[in-house]
Amino acid sequence: MPPMSIRSPWSLPAAGILDIDMRNILTATLVAGLIGLAFPSHAAVGFLSNGISLGYIKAGSAEVAAVAWRPDFKLGPLAVGLDVNIPMGENKPQGYESVVFRYGEYNDGQKGLRYGVLDNVTWGRGLLMKNYSTRTAGPIVQNNQQTAFKGFVNADRVGVQVMSTWSHIYAFRLIEKVNPMLTLGQSYISAPSANGAALDASVPLPLNFEGYAEAATLFNHGMGATVGITWGMEALIFSTALDVGYRSIDNKFVPGYWSADYETNPVNLASYEASGRNKNGYIAELKLLAANILKLDALYESYNDSNAALTGSGAAELDRITLGAYFKQPDFQDFRSLSIEQGAIVGYSLGYKINPNTMLVGNYKKAYDPALGRVVESQYYEIKLVI
Repeated sequence: MPPMSIRSPWSLPAAGILDIDMRNILTATLVAGLIGLAFPSHAAVGFLSNGISLGYIKAGSAEVAAVAWRPDFKLGPLAVGLDVNIPMGENKPQGYESVVFRYGEYNDGQKGLRYGVLDNVTWGRGLLMKNYSTRTAGPIVQNNQQTAFKGFVNADRVGVQVMSTWSHIYAFRLIEKVNPMLTLGQSYISAPSANGAALDASVPLPLNFEGYAEAATLFNHGMGATVGITWGMEALIFSTALDVGYRSIDNKFVPGYWSADYETNPVNLASYEASGRNKNGYIAELKLLAANILKLDALYESYNDSNAALTGSGAAELDRITLGAYFKQPDFQDFRSLSIEQGAIVGYSLGYKINPNTMLVGNYKKAYDPALGRVVESQYYEIKLVI
C-alpha cells in the first residue's frame, strides 16, 4: 500500500518513531479528569469507567513492559474511549503509540457516526467489499491508523451509509426500499488503487428466505455479477444466517477486492488481468449466534483456476473464560505479492476472569507488516483492572 499523505484530526505521534509526548498524555488525562468531575460515577446522565492494564508486549525482536489507562465515557447516544500507553523501556514495537483515540460514537438509532476499528464490513452483497477490516494492519495493540469513520442515516424508506479510512478508502451506499417486495442498493468505493460501483436488489421469499442479485465494476478493471439466496432463523437466544451465491466474473474483475487482507496483501490487478481467464465461482457464508455464549462467522470462496479462500472468526464465553479468534487464508494466490504462508492472518485472545474487576488476558497476532516488509508474530499478555 502507498504511504498515507494525511493524518486523522485525532492522530498523535507514534511512540515507535518519537519519544512519548507527555503533553498528549497530560491532555488526555486532563480531559478524562474533567469528565470525571462533571460525571463522577453512575450519574443519571452519564457514566465514566476506567480500565488499567499491566502488560508485556513482544512483536518480532521488540519487547517491552507497558502500562495502559483506558477510560470510557458514555452520555446518552454519545460514547468515547481513549488509550493512554506508557512503555517501561525503549524497545517499543513498530506503530506503538502513546495516546490512541480508541473510539468515538454517536448513535441514536436513526443516525450514527463511529470512529474506531472496523471489522467484517461488507458493502452491499460483497462484490466490491467483503469482510473488510482495519484491524489486520498495524500492531497487536490498537493504534490510531487502525481506526476509521463509519456513519449511517435511516429514514422510512431510504438509508445512507458512509465510510472513510486511514488508507484513503472512501465509500458511499444508498439503500432504497421501493416497496415491501423490492429493496435496491447502490454502492460506490474509491481508493488509491482502484474505484468501483455496484447495484444490488433483493426480494423476500417464503420460509425466511431472500433472493438477491448484484452487479459491480472496478472502473477500467472489468465487471462481475452474483446471484444468491439467504436464509435466517431466530429462536429465543439462538440465531443463524446462511448466504450462498454464484458469481460470474470476467478476466479483469476481482470479487471482494476490498477484503480482510486488503490492507496487508491486496490483489495485484496488473498480474490478475494478465492471466486472461474468467474466474466464475461460488461463495458461502454461515453465521451463528447464541446469546453472549458463542458467535461464529465462516466464509468460503472458490473460483475457477484459483485457490479457494477461507475466512473465519469466532468468540465464546463460558463461566470465567473468554475466547476470541480470527483467521484469513487469502485466495488468488498467483496474483498477490505474498504467498499463502506470508499472507495468512491469524489472531486470538484468551481471557480468564479472576474476579469481577480483574482479568488475565493473552493476545496473539500473526500477519504481514507492510511497514517492516515481513511477517510479524506478536504477543501481548496483560492484567486488566476495572475501577
